[in-house]
Amino acid sequence: MSDVVKKVQSAETDAEEIVEEAKQTKNDTVRKAEEKAESIIEQAEDTAEEKRKTELKKFRDNLEEEKESIMEEAEEQSSELREQASNNSDEALKLLNSKFEQEFLG
Repeated sequence: MSDVVKKVQSAETDAEEIVEEAKQTKNDTVRKAEEKAESIIEQAEDTAEEKRKTELKKFRDNLEEEKESIMEEAEEQSSELREQASNNSDEALKLLNSKFEQEFLG
């Protein structure tokens, strides 16, 4: 009878060891999965940050190009207006001279 008891005790001990190993394996698997998930999240965050920086730079570059285009167009319009004003001034001076000559010189 003592052999049977020893075998039962040995089987119980083996079962406890198997259960403990299974718990340890489960814990290791969960820990590794959590680490991998954390790594994936960090990579996704890094990728998202890089994309945000790239898109922001692209937006700023486009904005700068648009600003330059607007400034060039404004300078062209300003130059045209100055030229028109100068022409108008010349024409006004000619008109005044003509009127003066008609009125006073005859």
